Amino acid sequence: MVKELVLIIFIYFVAVILAAFLWAEPYVLLLTYVVLSGAMFSRWHTEKDFIYFFSALVFGSLGELFASYYGAWTYAQPLFVIPVWLPVLWGIAALALMKLAKSLTEKI
Repeated sequence: MVKELVLIIFIYFVAVILAAFLWAEPYVLLLTYVVLSGAMFSRWHTEKDFIYFFSALVFGSLGELFASYYGAWTYAQPLFVIPVWLPVLWGIAALALMKLAKSLTEKI
């Protein structure tokens, strides 16, 4: 359980640091998030994991598009209202949060 928690927290910090330093290079950031997603799927690859990831990718992005389009917030260098890398980040966040919740609720 501890190793899993450390891995999930590491993934979180990597995703945040990548966004902080690579936001001005959206396609490089997209590529790094795709690689990070691939690494996550090499560890967690059940049908449920894919469903969480791609559901968040789609529905998180739709929510971002809607809210941004109507002026709730804006992004630097959007492709179409939102950055090209943001959908993948939604997937990473959903999968990581699911795994975090599962790890925190497991018995030692």
